[in-house]
Amino acid sequence: MPFSRFLTVLRTGLLAGLLAGPVLAGPAAAFEVPYKDFYDELKRFEPRPGTERLALRTSLRAKDRNAELGPVEMRILTADGPQPVPVDAKNAFALPLNPAWVEEGARIELNQDPERFEIRVQVGMKLDDPTRFSYADVVAAFGQFDAVIGKEAGFFAFAVPSAKVLRVQCGTGCTATLAGPKGESTIAADDRGRVNIPKERRLLKENPTITLSRPALWTSISTKDSGTRD
Repeated sequence: MPFSRFLTVLRTGLLAGLLAGPVLAGPAAAFEVPYKDFYDELKRFEPRPGTERLALRTSLRAKDRNAELGPVEMRILTADGPQPVPVDAKNAFALPLNPAWVEEGARIELNQDPERFEIRVQVGMKLDDPTRFSYADVVAAFGQFDAVIGKEAGFFAFAVPSAKVLRVQCGTGCTATLAGPKGESTIAADDRGRVNIPKERRLLKENPTITLSRPALWTSISTKDSGTRD
């Protein structure tokens, strides 16, 4: 299954459960989805051998790319009471994966209309240092990414696109300096605040050290070219 199709299926399955709302929770309208819907999809991304260089980022974003979601609030309704799920300013969250909550039929409550948002899952590179890493680290993360996606695709792995670029979100005006045996070069962030580090044979041979002018907030690995929106 092509990776883009895989993410589409992921979002479609989750949204089907979300459309069961709304219910009332306090003074504001809220929507509920079975915790199991999230658990089943995100469990496959749980760290396992061969993924130690990868990091998962899950977020909510507006279906309409010209619109912005308001601040998202989320909690898990369990038998022991509500469990808050921290959501950052970019509406990213890390959902605790607890099989006991699946068994008891826990639900996730959100304050956003599911007709307006979609769930985005991004696989990125884990950074031990948010300002400095080697190109060899990037290549190793690309290799693990390709292996994971190929395994998900199964028989159709031959048709799955491979990693092409590491997008490092570090803000508008951020730069990355690549220092190698033949000198230095600089990559400036795009208009979305992302430094795009491409998969290139030349860089693989030189293995430059990459230094960011600002700490990375998160990363994502893309199968699209550097200048393509995703």
